Amino acid sequence: MTVHFICLGNTYRSRLAEAYLNSKRLVNVKAVSSGVHASGNDKGPISWLTQRLIEIHTLVPFEKPNWTQTTKLLLDSADLIIFFDRNYYNYCVTQFKFHPNLFEIWDIGDLDTNSRDDGEKIKATEETFNVIRKKVDDLVGRKKFQSRPMPS
Repeated sequence: MTVHFICLGNTYRSRLAEAYLNSKRLVNVKAVSSGVHASGNDKGPISWLTQRLIEIHTLVPFEKPNWTQTTKLLLDSADLIIFFDRNYYNYCVTQFKFHPNLFEIWDIGDLDTNSRDDGEKIKATEETFNVIRKKVDDLVGRKKFQSRPMPS
């Protein structure tokens, strides 16, 4: 099963969710992510705040190197799509005439990077990651995904 996380720029929320779900090493489950406006991203391959969380939570082996633009092909190849905002769902329906069979809208807000100092940004991203982690764990429980056995 391919789980596709979609946010705005694919440098923060969807990347965290993708890396966290992939870190669970579930049988026949692959997480991918993209952003509906990732190609307009001028902030680099990933937010420094996201990279900080990925490193702290030992998710580096599960992160991808760059953002990905949402496309119809990516949408069509997913079994389950998680939109981080209803606007991203609406964009995909309008832009790609796409109507997914299986999707969820998590309504986890983006970070307002303009109005906060670094300490506030760090705290806000940690809170967001905790919400993402809980949502992913809940998803895994609801879908009854199986873990791979740990190597001996």
